[in-house]
Amino acid sequence: REAVALLACGVSPYRLMRPVLIVALLAGAAHLYVMIWGIPDANQTFRQLSYDVISKKVENDVRPQVFFDDFPNLVLYARDIPQGGGGWKDVLVADTSKPEEPTMFMARRGRLVLDRQKQMVDLVLTDGTRYSAHGREGKEISTYRFSQDLIVKLDPNSVFPHSEILRGNNELTIEGLWKQADDKQAHGLPVHQEMEAIQQRFSFPAACVVFAVIGVALGLTVARDGKLAGFVVGIAVIFAYYILLYLAQGVTRGYYAGPLGGTKPILMGQISRWVPNLILLPFGILALVWRARWAEGRLPFRSVVKLTG
Repeated sequence: REAVALLACGVSPYRLMRPVLIVALLAGAAHLYVMIWGIPDANQTFRQLSYDVISKKVENDVRPQVFFDDFPNLVLYARDIPQGGGGWKDVLVADTSKPEEPTMFMARRGRLVLDRQKQMVDLVLTDGTRYSAHGREGKEISTYRFSQDLIVKLDPNSVFPHSEILRGNNELTIEGLWKQADDKQAHGLPVHQEMEAIQQRFSFPAACVVFAVIGVALGLTVARDGKLAGFVVGIAVIFAYYILLYLAQGVTRGYYAGPLGGTKPILMGQISRWVPNLILLPFGILALVWRARWAEGRLPFRSVVKLTG
């Protein structure tokens, strides 16, 4: 009932709008930071931390003098593990990917290496011998002595099935999105998804101001109807925003569908994410003006045309 009391005391709805608008601008600035810098950086940091944790976990799971068979088609045995980690000593590795031609490695040292950029997992063996069985019934044995590093390739998707973090359009930087869009245009493909992702970085923070205007206008209108009515109206506004958002996205997809989609102008994709703001902001302004007109008995601006009776 505070809003009703303030209006009854002659406080203008536009004056009530000021603190709400300040909070909306602060929230929009924070949202802008999250959309432009926070999400891509946090996603990349999470990827690096995940790989670090996974690599350390795998090395810790390998215990001395215990057969480790969590690798696909690979059995690993280490006689000793140095204190502080960093690999294993006196390593035996059996490769059973080809049952008819099994391979065994015996090395003085071994370690696991992960390449985050290339998403590759390598088992590096140093100073050892490789024994390979071949020929009829695998009775012929060939040996290969290596004093330097010998790399055994592992399938990262099989070794770490939950470690891959895909970078979608929402996780790419604006520069990365423009580069991806240029590559698509060079191949005649539509770029509306990249344009929507770029504009979403700015339209979502701007929505804070839109919701602030609508919130003040409708909040003053439904205040006397109780909290439940205000809650229902607020949920309805949120639903309206997302309905307009998905409708605009659907229309945009249909516009760029077909073999000629890549030749159409990108303007449709750029304004797609702004459609809810462009529709709801005038509605909020009109609702606020209408509420102020009933509270103050006047419009917030002087008429440029003098009315005479």
